[in-house]
Amino acid sequence: MWSSRFDPATIAARLALAAGGGEGWADGARREHATAGAGSHRPAAVLLPLLRGDVGREGEAGADHPAAAPTPMTPTSPPPPISTLATTSPLSTESSASPWHLLFIRRAEHPLDRHSGEVAFPGGGVDPLDPDPVATALREAEEEIGLAPDQVEVLGQLPAFHTVSGYRVTPVVGLIPWPLALRPDPTEVAEVFTLPLDWLREPGHRHTRLWPHPGHPQAREVIFYQEREGRRLWGVTAWITVDFLGCLEPWDRHPAGSGTWHRRN
Repeated sequence: MWSSRFDPATIAARLALAAGGGEGWADGARREHATAGAGSHRPAAVLLPLLRGDVGREGEAGADHPAAAPTPMTPTSPPPPISTLATTSPLSTESSASPWHLLFIRRAEHPLDRHSGEVAFPGGGVDPLDPDPVATALREAEEEIGLAPDQVEVLGQLPAFHTVSGYRVTPVVGLIPWPLALRPDPTEVAEVFTLPLDWLREPGHRHTRLWPHPGHPQAREVIFYQEREGRRLWGVTAWITVDFLGCLEPWDRHPAGSGTWHRRN
């Protein structure tokens, strides 16, 4: 599998490379969400919880059997035994050839919340006491899904997104052990689930179109992933996902001193 070639050190190095690459390092993902007056956007951060190992249903993935979606964890379902926390470290129990997954949440339903029920990463607005985006992302993840900050090995950050909803979102990538006993807050999170990086990387699993529709005053290109197990990844969360996948691909600076990045063939 494509994702099995990466170890945490390589991922951290690619994130550092992306962070120093300027505005042009990715395939336009962040530019599509950049808006005029971005300096006035409210700061926020999200955590991209990254894990590796067998988190799917029974049975091996193959050409005719795509990697199965893992069993979700809802606020009312019992968490894995707490003893798993004491015996699991990020790298100790999984083969280095295991595929990587990203952990997502589905937001709880609230009538007045425009993002109600959407797939997202744990995260939220910066608190005045947060010293940096990493602190914001870790705090929000603990509040939303019960992920303790000391269970996260921060690997790096992606360049920030400016969203049409008025936020400047900094994505923080963190390695987490698995299995892990998470306790979602039912007022904020309807369920927690993971998706394999190899599935997310496939271009055939997503498309881009103008949203809400051509001619709308706020029409913009939005990524929509295929629905999977009744969930659809789209919008800013999809852009951040694609941005992260892009940073894992090999990149070269071109030409020397230009400050832009191009995918290596």
